[in-house]
Amino acid sequence: HIIADDAPKTIADGLLVPLKDLTWHFVRKHVTDILTASEQEIVDAMKLTWKHLRVVMEPSSAVPLAIILKNRDVFAGKRVGVIITGGNVDLDRLPWMAG
Repeated sequence: HIIADDAPKTIADGLLVPLKDLTWHFVRKHVTDILTASEQEIVDAMKLTWKHLRVVMEPSSAVPLAIILKNRDVFAGKRVGVIITGGNVDLDRLPWMAG
């Protein structure tokens, strides 16, 4: 059954959506594995994109890249695409600029 987190916290706030019963039904029926990324791995993916592409990637968009980088063996030899978005980034709140 679904256990709700009433106050989830993540830098990837675009992914903070509740899991509803219908969605949970399809996840249980069709999903065989779920890969996750830590907050630091998300930030590292954002930094990597900035360093090499000079593109500011929003945290929610960085999650797939962080997962790919963390699980290179799972994705080795496969064609993988990552959609990079950055329109919702508040430049004053970039995690590596905070402090």
